[in-house]
Amino acid sequence: LERVMKTLYRIDDFQQVYFVIDSIEALKGETLKDFAPIYDRLAGAEALAIEAILPTDEVFTEGTQAYAAKGGRFAA
Repeated sequence: LERVMKTLYRIDDFQQVYFVIDSIEALKGETLKDFAPIYDRLAGAEALAIEAILPTDEVFTEGTQAYAAKGGRFAA
């Protein structure tokens, strides 16, 4: 959950990164937790770039990011 919360995202275009969940039940369990400790840990922390891949990430498919590099839907 913290990894997702630290990652920048675009709300107005295709996402460059998608996070896979084990199940809806697992997602619900995560959202029922107290977020205050997470907010405290993330306070002042630097956000992760959308395209960042951490050593702890499990990558299913890695694209080229060409669409985003060209400016996404705002490209001329």
